[in-house]
Amino acid sequence: MGKINVLDKFTAEKIAAGEVVERPASVIKELLENAIDAGATTVVVEIKRGGTTYMRVTDNGSGMDKDDARTAFLRHATSKIKTDKDLEHISTLGFRGEALCSIAAVSRTELFTKQRTSPEGTHVIVEGGEEILCEGAGCPDGTTIVVKNLFFNTPARMKFMKKDSVEAGAITDVCNKQALSHPNVSIRLIRDGKEVLFSPGDNVLKNTVHSIFGKDIAAHTINVSYTKDGVSVAGLTGKGNLSRPNRLMQIFFVNGRYVVNKTLLTAVSEAYKNELMIGRFPVCVLDISLDPSLVDVNVHPGKTEIKFASDQSVYEAVYWAVKNALAETSAPRSVPLPASREAYKMPSAPEPPVQISFTQKNKNTSLNFKPFTPRPEPSPARIAKSINEIREEVKPYEGKLPVRNIEGIENKKEEIPKVKNEPLFSAPPEKTVKKEAIENPPSIGSDFRIIGQLFSTYILAEGDGEFLLMDQHAAHERIRFEEIKKGGYKTDTQLLLMPISVNLTPSEKELALEKSDFLLDMGFEFEDFGKNAIVLRSLPADCLYEEGSDLFIEMLGVLGGNEGGEISAIRDKAVYTVACRSAIKANLLLSISELQKLFSQAMALEGISTCPHGRPICIKLTKYQIEKMFGRIV
Repeated sequence: MGKINVLDKFTAEKIAAGEVVERPASVIKELLENAIDAGATTVVVEIKRGGTTYMRVTDNGSGMDKDDARTAFLRHATSKIKTDKDLEHISTLGFRGEALCSIAAVSRTELFTKQRTSPEGTHVIVEGGEEILCEGAGCPDGTTIVVKNLFFNTPARMKFMKKDSVEAGAITDVCNKQALSHPNVSIRLIRDGKEVLFSPGDNVLKNTVHSIFGKDIAAHTINVSYTKDGVSVAGLTGKGNLSRPNRLMQIFFVNGRYVVNKTLLTAVSEAYKNELMIGRFPVCVLDISLDPSLVDVNVHPGKTEIKFASDQSVYEAVYWAVKNALAETSAPRSVPLPASREAYKMPSAPEPPVQISFTQKNKNTSLNFKPFTPRPEPSPARIAKSINEIREEVKPYEGKLPVRNIEGIENKKEEIPKVKNEPLFSAPPEKTVKKEAIENPPSIGSDFRIIGQLFSTYILAEGDGEFLLMDQHAAHERIRFEEIKKGGYKTDTQLLLMPISVNLTPSEKELALEKSDFLLDMGFEFEDFGKNAIVLRSLPADCLYEEGSDLFIEMLGVLGGNEGGEISAIRDKAVYTVACRSAIKANLLLSISELQKLFSQAMALEGISTCPHGRPICIKLTKYQIEKMFGRIV
């Protein structure tokens, strides 16, 4: 007897359904595409418990007669194509003829449909791929499909379902993308009896963006319209100051179909080069239109992966479309006016330039030239403590922090006899110098002493024939990171006198509510504040008030942009994001006591030489290396 078996119909349909119906969001995507292909201008989506128990999609499209209503549940039954030649110029969203068959194979599905010219509609019930009922029924024009108890006959698949809130968020994301790709279609989403999306369907993309992402994002977008070599690009892209910490808000459509394509992502990133900070990504909603014969959409059942006949032509069209849009709306930055308006007035009659003679002396000629002398910077405010009191607060250096040596120079330590330091110049007799300041210079333990701050960014210290250069931001960032970890991944918070209102996308708000406990541990206490907004009541300690909104959105980007990563890695990335924003910044002038305490805490770190991002905290130079660089040692 042979070992090869032919699978029965029901087993084969369940296997095929696994490729199309991955989760409830897959069902909604297929039904929305069918509704749009049917010419619907209004679609209502209703779900319960994340779509696992109940989903209903109602449209006002063309509808079907009784024969087509029954045939639609057969595998490879479609009205979109007839022959293999039609695959070369697909202009519809669906074409495989697998959606309804796959959905009905793993659920209890009901279909109500009616054509405008028919006196009555049709009601069909299919359970587990088998037709249970087909009869005439009274129903409105269009089609309504109800899907109940998804994966009821494949319990193994149910184990892979996530929380109801996560599945509902995925459905919301699908509805958002369909609304953005077809702004002429009004899409309404009702979740557990509450409306969470309603697009106007007035064929104005900016109004659709407003209804989905909020007025702040819509107000900071600019129109894109460009055609090159038969490739047309239209849509919206963000102004230079509108960005996100990930690519989740870079949305692309090709001939009205949502796609994920590396060529499109690269083109937009290159167009924004030198416009955004490193680690920030632009926001855009772009629809690329070209001849369907130049696009292969028959690559994957999900139909989000496509291939272009010419990647270069598509790349250039998208690049120049975004680049030109940014150039047309660019304007010079506003500069604050000086206090006195006389400072920027043009002189009424400028004096003629002075002629200089190099052949004869002219005692009456005077250039009146005075070199520019910058004003001295104000000295930092000192803490009202004596040196002895400060020394008591500073921990002695225990030699625990590894430091990075300068490469390329022989790290040879020369035996230097210890000589008592004496001042090069004695103090003038008419000036009084505090004896305490001379006898007790600013020090950090017995080995190193602080000698100053470089560029308001680096701490300078010397001791035992070595010179240390420490990055104050990297050091404090690492200190904050270790403090939060030792505190059980919880940080101190600061209550806000004036709360901060933050507008989010639907997916970001869903994620914020889901991760509210973790965000509270990170110092963010917030409340729901309407459709797509929350109100921050507290921030992590040392976080600037004006950076609170950006930090919260960046945290959501970290939590939502690593769905496939390990929980511990995502948690650590979120922690050092907070540590980075709340750490002492570069270009910040610190007092000598602040430099001492920061240096002491950094040197007490055990076996740690870098910040959480991998940059070195401290660099070391020996006296031998310095003297060799100056040629004092050959």
